[in-house]
This record gives sequence, structure tokens and C-alpha cells, in this order.
Amino acid sequence: MIEITDSQASLIIDKREIPEEILKSNDKVAVIMTQDWCPQWLFMSRWLKKTQEKGIKTFYISYNRKPYFNEFMNVKESVFNNDLVPYVRYYKDGNLIDDSNFVSEELFLSNFK
Repeated sequence: MIEITDSQASLIIDKREIPEEILKSNDKVAVIMTQDWCPQWLFMSRWLKKTQEKGIKTFYISYNRKPYFNEFMNVKESVFNNDLVPYVRYYKDGNLIDDSNFVSEELFLSNFK
């Protein structure tokens, strides 16, 4: 898993979309927006570490500890229309193919088949 940088997070806030450098970094990309206290996130993070072995590049941000918390949360909730954590967006060849909240490893992987 790769942590979204502050500059990438700023682009998400400013442009209201996931930066091309993330979307085009691999043919299968997952972007996870969460808060570090979330028990579902803690569970998912255990198996997400091995997603790269399955050809999926996974990016994440725990935005609750960031100085831009409110701005980032506003984009997630008002632009991406999701107020739950963890929030997962699935991309194939740079295109959004699905989104979800907490999922099992099996369901996560099924989004890329």
C-alpha cells in the first residue's frame, strides 16, 4: 500500500478528483479514504498489504490526522458522495469501475476481474 502524499491530497481537494499520477500508475488501482481509528479499516489494512502481489496498486489516506481534514472530508462527502469510512474507489485503466465501503478481501479482488 502506498500512502497518498500531502501534495496529492491537495490536488484531490483542489481539482475534486483523483490525480492522474495515481490513476495511471497501474492498470488496476484502488484508492482508499479513511480515518485511522476505524476498526473496519484496521481489519482491511491487514490483507490490503498483499494486493500488489495480485497486480493491484493500492493508495490510501488516513485524513483525520491531516491539517486539511475538513477540506478533504468535504470533497469525499460532497463530491464523491460518501460519508462512511473506509471509502474505496476502484479504477481500471484510469477509469472508475466501482466504489464501496468496508469489503472482504474476496469482494475487493472481485472488482478487478
